[in-house]
Amino acid sequence: MCFSLPALLAVTLSSAPGPAREMATASSAVEPPRALTSELGTAVGLFTGGYGFEGGRWEDAYLANTTSARFLLGGFTLDGGLLSLLPLERGGPGGSTSVTARLGYTSERWSVVGGAVVGLGYTSQPLLQVLPSVKGLYRVGPVDLEAGIFDANGQVPAHLGASYGPVGLAYVFPLGGRARVDIPLAARAGVRLEGFVFQYGDVRTSLVTVGVVGRPTASAHAGGAS
Repeated sequence: MCFSLPALLAVTLSSAPGPAREMATASSAVEPPRALTSELGTAVGLFTGGYGFEGGRWEDAYLANTTSARFLLGGFTLDGGLLSLLPLERGGPGGSTSVTARLGYTSERWSVVGGAVVGLGYTSQPLLQVLPSVKGLYRVGPVDLEAGIFDANGQVPAHLGASYGPVGLAYVFPLGGRARVDIPLAARAGVRLEGFVFQYGDVRTSLVTVGVVGRPTASAHAGGAS
């Protein structure tokens, strides 16, 4: 069977991908925006913990070093962190290390991760401590509502707050507060100032850090740290 040249050209052109089809394919491959993005950060600061008594207060000071990482594979979210505390004075409690590992999902408007915090106290009893850790976020317009249990590598017992752009504030239970400020240096990197303080009975705990945060893609919503 023979085809005429015009008929053959018509069949060939109809089967070739046109500009509209190529644009539709490219659009379908674009990743939808998420409430959080992948992020990697490191910081140093001062951690204090102690208790009050009649006539005074006893408190220990530590050099704190933190590392946090969040990776998104589609919507699946892997969140991790490391906190190292080194005592600045002799004769008090020894150093400690805490590791956080959480897994969850991030959509366009919300994110939930859950896992555990494993703490190792070099001179404490018991030597090893394991705590559950959960954190959630829900976006309402430009505001992100946040809540968590044993966040910040297990140091914050529970918090409830909100963030708008580079600024975040939260109430820490039973009595305290938490704050975060991101100062952009470039589209994908910035300086983060973060801290919390809370009191439980006679015990008061605080942590203030300054660090650098980097992201593989530029984003207007940085999200909270681990």
